Amino acid sequence: MWSIKKLKIYIVTLFVAVCCVGCSDFFDNELTNVIKVDGHLISTDRDAFYQICGILQEMQQLGDGYVIGGELRGDLLSQTRNSSQDLRDIEFFDADTTNRYLNERKYYALINHCNYYIDRIDRNVFAEKSDTLIGQVKSIRAWAYLQLALDYGRVHYFTQPVLNVSDQIEVTDYSVSDDLLETSENVMVPSQLIQTLITDLEPYCPADGMKEALPFTTGEYSTINSYPTSYLFIPIRFVLGELYMWQEDFEKAARMYHQLILDRSLVVDGRYRNRWRNAECEDVSTRDWSGQFSTLSTNNQVSVIAFSTEFEQSKTQLPDLFTRDYQLGASASCRELFNAQQYTEKLETVSKPGDLRGEGITSDYGSYVMAVPSDNEISDEKTDAFVTKFEKMKFSDSYYFSICRSAFVYLRYAEAVNRLGKHELALAVLKYGLNATNLRNNNYIDRHELNGESYTDFGQITQKYESVFSTNTGLHSRGCGDADLNLAYVIDASAGVDSLTDVENKIMDEYVLECAFEGNRFHDLMRISQYRRSPAYLATKVASKLYLIDGSPRSREGWIDYLSDRRNWYLPSCGR
Repeated sequence: MWSIKKLKIYIVTLFVAVCCVGCSDFFDNELTNVIKVDGHLISTDRDAFYQICGILQEMQQLGDGYVIGGELRGDLLSQTRNSSQDLRDIEFFDADTTNRYLNERKYYALINHCNYYIDRIDRNVFAEKSDTLIGQVKSIRAWAYLQLALDYGRVHYFTQPVLNVSDQIEVTDYSVSDDLLETSENVMVPSQLIQTLITDLEPYCPADGMKEALPFTTGEYSTINSYPTSYLFIPIRFVLGELYMWQEDFEKAARMYHQLILDRSLVVDGRYRNRWRNAECEDVSTRDWSGQFSTLSTNNQVSVIAFSTEFEQSKTQLPDLFTRDYQLGASASCRELFNAQQYTEKLETVSKPGDLRGEGITSDYGSYVMAVPSDNEISDEKTDAFVTKFEKMKFSDSYYFSICRSAFVYLRYAEAVNRLGKHELALAVLKYGLNATNLRNNNYIDRHELNGESYTDFGQITQKYESVFSTNTGLHSRGCGDADLNLAYVIDASAGVDSLTDVENKIMDEYVLECAFEGNRFHDLMRISQYRRSPAYLATKVASKLYLIDGSPRSREGWIDYLSDRRNWYLPSCGR
């Protein structure tokens, strides 16, 4: 059992280690002075900046584990013949607390640093600016608590900084895995924790129509090793949107995502797509989808974790694990979904099926590439799926990991409005794109779905937004050609088919096609299972991958049975 005393010992050790060396590595290569943590108020811009750098440095430590834990337990990523035992254990839901990729203690260290910042900021000195600083740190803290709850099933919630093991702090334990509600009418979420986080964060959320103020967007601290500092924060609206989704308050979630879209002028950029040259698939003439990852543009990336190229402790192993060492690869289930897509050229179905955001058929421009195994070079069959996406996530020679980007926000928005009964509006995110012209087209969206709600306004209501979203295109066209002209890509109107479920399935597929391997898949499966009150949704998806792996300890039916028990979804916690 991980006692509160043991928790305090660990977070004090990590916290003091970070604070007392200033902000080494990616965030500052020169600062060497000691920052006192006992009794010290944060009262200058310099102190405020470097303490936030300490928080961002701790976020660096989470990136690899976030991706590995979030994807390897899902249905898209799988072990290879080169995988370490730690990776195999995570995929087979058999990891223990010594697994190198688990982040529980690191999350608590991050949370404690946030608590320290909030507690020690000198509000008299910073005045109104203190709300900007505190609001952003609370956003990071809420995000961390949410990940803890979803990954480990329980949370030790505390808001006071722990500087010494003897410090007396108030801790509230929230248990998710031990408080599972079995009846279909009950909500299977950590509702008390979610509401606590929402209540704490809502006062710092900007009013509708107002831009969110982020710290250090101008002046000498506006860049960190060439990265604009603004991209290293997590917008409050994004975190609140995530919390509302888990609370199943879909209207508030849709409003949050829409306000974030307005704030950042986010669009689904039609330039980022891969296309065949013609219906005969003679060549891929447009290979621009991966280009969105090599730049940080204001209408694309929203929040990233940036890694250092100089300091070992802050490097990411993801490019090595995916490509150079080939310890992780795209699963057969993942590749089947990409290959099952229908590609259209104008109104014609082309001769080759598949979404071109998947395998790089003639070059490395998709999420993964297939290679002939080195021990069977005489074979023409390509069986090794190397994930190449993380090689593309590089800016100013430093790798990064994306927490939130434009396409992801639009998919979340589609998920929310679909649950509000606006199925054609949700499908329009995928097929047409949300702009004034498309939203005024009765053939695309039923008038009964648009009732003047502010969160449905992409220029068809407020004229000043019309030019902002005029270039918005359908996400599905990024890899499937002219999706807007695809007569088969519609809501299934067959008797007995539920429109909500049909569109939700399409949205879940689009998460794969656009956002595969980015760390969110297992949580996405958890959330849809929650909505449907059906653990079997997640269980069936993951079991279909696991039983095919050499050495799998269970059959497909055995995995479905095992994962239909929600208590088996969580990573091993030191608190159990």
